[in-house]
Formats: sequence, C-alpha cells, structure tokens
Amino acid sequence: MRDIDAEPALKAPRAEFGVHLREYRIVAGRRQKELAAMLGWSVSKISMVERGERPADEEFARAADTALEADGGLLARWRETVEHAGRWPIWLAQLVEIEQRADMLRAWEPLIIPGILQTEQYARAIFRGRPRTTPDLVEQSVAARMDRQRILERENGPTLWAVLDEGVLVRPIGSEAVMNEQLTYLAAMGDHPRVHIHVLPHNAWLTTGLQGAFMLASGPEMPDTAYIESITLSQITADSDRVLDVKSRYEMLHGDALPRRASLRLIEEKAKRWK
Repeated sequence: MRDIDAEPALKAPRAEFGVHLREYRIVAGRRQKELAAMLGWSVSKISMVERGERPADEEFARAADTALEADGGLLARWRETVEHAGRWPIWLAQLVEIEQRADMLRAWEPLIIPGILQTEQYARAIFRGRPRTTPDLVEQSVAARMDRQRILERENGPTLWAVLDEGVLVRPIGSEAVMNEQLTYLAAMGDHPRVHIHVLPHNAWLTTGLQGAFMLASGPEMPDTAYIESITLSQITADSDRVLDVKSRYEMLHGDALPRRASLRLIEEKAKRWK
C-alpha cells in the first residue's frame, strides 16, 4: 500500500477515542467528575483524554467500557488502534481505525491477495519488493499486517466480502511453496462464517476493476468509507459521490464473480498446481 491522501474530516485515532469516550459518558448520564471517581482518575485527566491530548492505557479503556456499558468493548478496541498509531505510519493507523469501526468490509483486488488475507511469507515477499526497503522495515511491515488481521478473529469482528481477479491465483509471489501455502490458507479462510471470497474469472471480460484495488468499510457508528488504490496515489474518502462510485464498481465485480463454493474449488485447484 502507498501513501494515503486522507481527508481532513477523518480524525486522528487518539482524538476519535476521546470523542467516543465523551459520547458514551453523555449517553450514560455521567459527568466527568463522576467518571473520574469511578475510574480513579482526576477530572483533568478525563478531560484531556476526551480532547485527545492524553493517551488511555488498556486498564483505563476496559474500566471505562464497564462503567459506561460501551457496546462490545468498543473503547478497548479503540485503544488498540491508538496504541498501533504510535508505531505505524499515519496513513496505516487511519486505515486500521476504519477497519476497527466497520462491521462490514468489501474488497476488490486485481493483482495480489488482499492484505487482510495474506500469509506471513506472502506478505514478506510483497514487502521485499518495495524500492529502498530494508530487512527491518520489511519485518515491521509484516508484523503490522499480521496484527491487522486480528479483527477477523474477534467475536464481534466485521464480515469480509472479497472479490479477487483470477490472475491473483496464478501470479508468482515469493516461491511455489509460498503460493501453495497462501492459496491453501485462502481456501481455509473461505470457510470462515464471516469471510466470503469470490473469484472474478478471466472469461468475465469485465474491465470495471482494472483501475486498481479498493476497499469499502461500513458500520453503524461511521460514515460509509472507501480506501482507493491507484498507481501513484491511494486515498481514504467518505465523500458520498466517490463512495457511491466505488460501491457501484464493487457490485459489478461481485455480480460477475463466481459463486462462493465455485470460487473455493478454483482456489483449491490452483493451490495444488503450486505444489
């Protein structure tokens, strides 16, 4: 993934945590003084967290979830995003923030396996191909990608719909062993109850997705948001017209893709060829 031109309307993760904390406090009918007493913090510290000026540790976030009855431990999940933001590039922290909030992700990928479904070795091979990289940067990037995938393991994690071009299954990345492992893993993930993988076959003759990869994120506590990749620029946008355009493209791609079971059979067949 490349640098992202993020729109100003998308807040930094720490500020977003503060917004959610304040919203849940108000809904619970608690003043800052009352919440401070419940959590053992000073009023000034509560105020600073709500303004995004002070970080909250895991203990604080979980205690606030309990005190304010936040849905599904939302504040604890947001704190994880803030923690990652300190060691990830800003654009990646913003993308992770969106993924954490979403209850549905819809992705299209014409060239490689989507990052959220990549194995460690496949991801490592991808990152090694970056210009001017170093072994340390490669390993940091791989670790960050594996960490992001944890959202699929959450009990209340998002539902993922992924459409892949058939060429992704035959494009050599890393080695034959890496490709076999990746496609085997992809087929296994296709049986996950919240993961739906579809393959767009070559004979679909569809050009809608040739411009680049994208992902759509939606959820009850966020505007519909699109992450769009191109050759020179990647963007996160919540602009309604642009999001509608991406949604239309996704529906066209999904409509011409193979059904779920047929897609998994094709993935399994391609995996065997990489042995």
